[in-house]
Amino acid sequence: MADIQHRAFPEEEAHLEKTLALVEVQKTASEAELVQARQELADAFRYDRDNRDVLELRNILFERAQQTVRNLAAARLKPYFTRVDFTEEGGAQQTYYIGKHTVMRQDELEPEVIDWRAPIANLYYSGQIGPMHYVTPDGEVRGELTLKRQLGIENGRLLSIFDADIVAPDAYLQSVLGATTGDRLRDIVTSIQAEQNFVIRYPLSRTLVVQGVAGSGKTTIALHRIAYLLYTFKDSLSPEHVLILAPNPLFLNFIAGVLPDLGVEKVRQTTFPLFVAEWLDDLLPRVDRTDITDKVLNLPDDERDRLARLMRFKGSMDMAARLGEWLDRLEERLPPDEDIRFGPVTLYTAARLRQLFLVDEKPFPLNRRIAEFKKDLTLRARDAAAKVKEWLKAETDRRTDLLRATMPEGEERRLRLVKLYHSRDERIRETDQRVKPFIDGVMARFPEFSPMRLYRDFCADLLAESPDGSDAALAAEYTLGRVEGGRVEPEDVASIALIAMRTHELPRLDIRHVVIDEAQDFSMMEFLLLHRMTRGASMTIVGDLMQGIRSWRGMTDWRPLTEELLAGKAAAHQLLTSYRSTIEIMDLALRVARKRPVPGQEDARPVLRHGPQPELIAFRNAREQADELERIIRVWQADGLSSIAVIDRTGAQLKAIAQALPADLNAHMLDLDAAQYEAGLLLARASDVKGFEFDGVIIANASDKRFPDRELDARLLYVCLTRPLHRIACLYEKTLTPLLA
Repeated sequence: MADIQHRAFPEEEAHLEKTLALVEVQKTASEAELVQARQELADAFRYDRDNRDVLELRNILFERAQQTVRNLAAARLKPYFTRVDFTEEGGAQQTYYIGKHTVMRQDELEPEVIDWRAPIANLYYSGQIGPMHYVTPDGEVRGELTLKRQLGIENGRLLSIFDADIVAPDAYLQSVLGATTGDRLRDIVTSIQAEQNFVIRYPLSRTLVVQGVAGSGKTTIALHRIAYLLYTFKDSLSPEHVLILAPNPLFLNFIAGVLPDLGVEKVRQTTFPLFVAEWLDDLLPRVDRTDITDKVLNLPDDERDRLARLMRFKGSMDMAARLGEWLDRLEERLPPDEDIRFGPVTLYTAARLRQLFLVDEKPFPLNRRIAEFKKDLTLRARDAAAKVKEWLKAETDRRTDLLRATMPEGEERRLRLVKLYHSRDERIRETDQRVKPFIDGVMARFPEFSPMRLYRDFCADLLAESPDGSDAALAAEYTLGRVEGGRVEPEDVASIALIAMRTHELPRLDIRHVVIDEAQDFSMMEFLLLHRMTRGASMTIVGDLMQGIRSWRGMTDWRPLTEELLAGKAAAHQLLTSYRSTIEIMDLALRVARKRPVPGQEDARPVLRHGPQPELIAFRNAREQADELERIIRVWQADGLSSIAVIDRTGAQLKAIAQALPADLNAHMLDLDAAQYEAGLLLARASDVKGFEFDGVIIANASDKRFPDRELDARLLYVCLTRPLHRIACLYEKTLTPLLA
């Protein structure tokens, strides 16, 4: 129902009708332009197929026309979402409407609707009624913000009006957050908050590391930041220059709709292992991508600590430094330590070889240096062979002249001359035949560098030189056993890639900005690899250390990243407000966070949105557990919750739960490798739900045995507790986990 009580409703409804009429006119014109652009592209393929410049231009114009039509189609439903009135110092009051896409006036000199990414939109996102300013490329604009009005428009109808000076600032936000979830992450253009806006509009030139509490909108903000950067730096940054790294394929599908909804296409979205594997191609063997989180959780304390020690070392800067030093020593041994001669001709002195391999060819990887050396060696060997042959001819001529001068003409002289010429020809032939074996013999001194073989050799040397029981020795022994058995784990990929960068010429990547989500799961060595692969491209790195369920191989502190690897090139920023869950749900989650806090990290601050109290329900056996699950699910579904997750600590019990639930509930497993994300009733491992959100969450067993008072279990439970928007229930067998006590 429309909010017709607001005094400005008639005025805003009239303006909406005027804007929609303008959109309709522009959409009709744009559709005609699209038809023309499509025809011109078809003609270019027909008549200018070999002219790449013409084809590229026509394709760009066609895609631009397509995007304009899509934007105007969206504008027909919701052309804008806010109005701001601003009086610039020394000027008259101006009214601005801000939407997801620009809508131009008929004179096409001024916009009727301003794009949310434009500088003036900061008046809405960061402004409060009163003195305000915003920054443009031409400088700062100061003035007075007199009206900030949020307009609820759906399907071309005005439904609600919120004025920031009349209602509480959170009133509109609460109306947005009260909605249920669906199959996709949604854009938040209408509800971006000031702290989120800071991240979105942060300068492109510097890397930003965002520590954001659960529900702070890290992923969504990062995607909106991409849309903002592509709009603001359209002359130097295109979608093909941007890379998104997400935790798994299913999560990529979950976020897939956000950028297209913001008018952004063709941004590459993948996972870190897939990105590196594609780059290395056949240099990287098949990686065992089995998630060992469940295994780690179930290990005895001493074994888990041992595994964590060696995994952290494998991903550390110490490991990277030792690998780099080992490769430096390998490179130093590359040049032969003696002269290379072809017969009497010196092709290279030992000093020249060192100069060639370690100075002249220094910018190139080792295999390229060897290939370049072979080319040069071949030329020199052929040149030396030519010199030897010339010498043989000259020497034969000298000896035949001497023979003619000292011997009388006759049969004996003739036979001796024939013998001389035959010997010359034979030695010339031998010289020609020696060139290839000579080159092969020299080149046999140089190995064909295989990153995998070198990685194995490095681990063997690391094991030999490290004290027994040290982190380095544990890591080397563990890795050597697996690599020799043909197994490559995700934690090995960065090391193998860093070796490949030293040994092989790899494709040059034109990536200028990288967005990394769930960055707490990355190791320092993986960050180092990305930094080198992209040649220092700026990054937006978002994560939450409190959700570090893979802290045994990932980040436990952002400072090594910001102060060491990216020193002087990165800034850190915290997002402390949680927009996802109700106060009641966050209060429950904060029990866990306060029991096992991340040093230096502040508590999440939930938005003032209330909901039902969390349910803590004991059960005695599997039958009681199944009955309670069914009861809660049916009640929640009747209340309109469309996305419900039943989460267990590990995957072992989920199959039994699935069999115990009635078929009509249509429960299905959350599969991180699935191509399509589907909401509904999901059964999920605790380690798989990070990054996702649901209307309601049921933790199948939050007992003291399932979630003992240990750091890793606390991180896992915190992730589960911060997934729901509206409802949470924790079932537990006999005794509740002390983390919630």
